[in-house]
Amino acid sequence: MGRSSRVQAGENRARIVQVASDLFRARGIEAVGIADVMKAAGMTQGGFYKHFASKDALAAEACALAFASAAETWRDVARTATAEGRDGAAAIADHYASVRPPSRTCPMIAFAADAARRGSGDPVQRAFREGVQTLFETFADAVQGDPTPEAGEPLRSRFAAMVGSNLLTRSVQQEAWASRAAPPAS
Repeated sequence: MGRSSRVQAGENRARIVQVASDLFRARGIEAVGIADVMKAAGMTQGGFYKHFASKDALAAEACALAFASAAETWRDVARTATAEGRDGAAAIADHYASVRPPSRTCPMIAFAADAARRGSGDPVQRAFREGVQTLFETFADAVQGDPTPEAGEPLRSRFAAMVGSNLLTRSVQQEAWASRAAPPAS
């Protein structure tokens, strides 16, 4: 395989992962088939196994990509807020509560049910667990104030309230639940 073929194969793989991440976030892993992903990526279904051993392998990468993208966005939001003299964590919470299309649903919400049904050694469950930890750490880094371990529990509660509020907003489809995604720090 020549260099350009390897580059093209890498680009194709990245496209498949991105498309799968969007579809899985919008509809759930179980509701999306390999044929759906490959069609949306503009490729044939037969080419799937050149890139992935299984749908679960793709799902794990798609989940990890969704979390990496969310963490980078949160970091950008917090940096911008801090540079403007605003609270980075509050800016993340406001951003998090904003309406977005199903393909951009928070990965904690989009992949939660699939991850919960899997064992702790499962690649999707592992990607989910690591992704949640990364998002929590990103949120914690944005909090202005007490960085001590004792401050951790109220911070976890604030983080969980933010995620829960987003889940309820999407589930009941009422903006009132998003009026403040996370309670103010006490």
